[in-house]
Amino acid sequence: MKPADLARLVTLAAMWGASYLFMRHAVAHFGSAWMIELRVLIGGLLLLAYVTLMRGTVGWRKHWPAFLFVGSIGLALPFILIAEALRSIDASTAAILNALSPLFASIVAAIWIRDPLTPAKIAGILLCLAGTVVLVGWTPTPMSGKELLAASFSVLATALYGYTIVFTKVKLKDASPLGISAGTLLMAAATLAPFALAAPPPVAAPSLAWASVLGLAVVSTAFAFILYYRLIADVGPVKAITVTLLVPIFGMVWGVLFLGEPMTPGRIAGCAIILVGCSLILGLVKVPQRHAA
Repeated sequence: MKPADLARLVTLAAMWGASYLFMRHAVAHFGSAWMIELRVLIGGLLLLAYVTLMRGTVGWRKHWPAFLFVGSIGLALPFILIAEALRSIDASTAAILNALSPLFASIVAAIWIRDPLTPAKIAGILLCLAGTVVLVGWTPTPMSGKELLAASFSVLATALYGYTIVFTKVKLKDASPLGISAGTLLMAAATLAPFALAAPPPVAAPSLAWASVLGLAVVSTAFAFILYYRLIADVGPVKAITVTLLVPIFGMVWGVLFLGEPMTPGRIAGCAIILVGCSLILGLVKVPQRHAA
């Protein structure tokens, strides 16, 4: 990987890691529905403008049903779940738990498209589960019932991510990656619009909360997706997906630096175990195999 590509990878991880910082700050002032509605609407419109500027196409006529499913089940719902989780748990914990997506994607792929569960993937799944137990259980004070429920929201969000990753691979294999991003974000905005309009408008939100929402929509969504697909084009999907291993680290760093969250031994250990597990599932770490003589 060239230095420029590595810089893009780290920048992308920093952008996606910052999304937990932005949401943690903004959700108390906007509520989940308005915060996520603004995120997906602004991000989707910016990506639509970028696709149009690049003379690309979204593929509405052919792919709108799949866009609607991914937008509502794979974006809107998980984003809302994470936003609600961040009312009770800190950004660092949410970022680490959301690294579990490869675990669920590997299980869904094994069931749906018969992608075999190799010994390395099984070991990775077990490590991810163990890391989650360490993360949730090894805390200075036991998690309350409210915090455990919030953590389960984050895990459920990653399960939805894992399912829609496979769904996208099967149902949207003919669509362009940027078209998928723009189409699904705008469909997510359409799905969430009635819920946002039914919620109290964020008229009293302070300027810093508005800046957090704009950072979430512009930096962590629109610019991040453009950077991600540039990486896929330059270094390939396997190397680009390694960004998922860096996002939790940046999520912790931003939480410690800007929100004053503690860097506990349980958090460090849980993050390390989950990242090793994800590396095995993604095939980034090769397990030596014994060959018959």
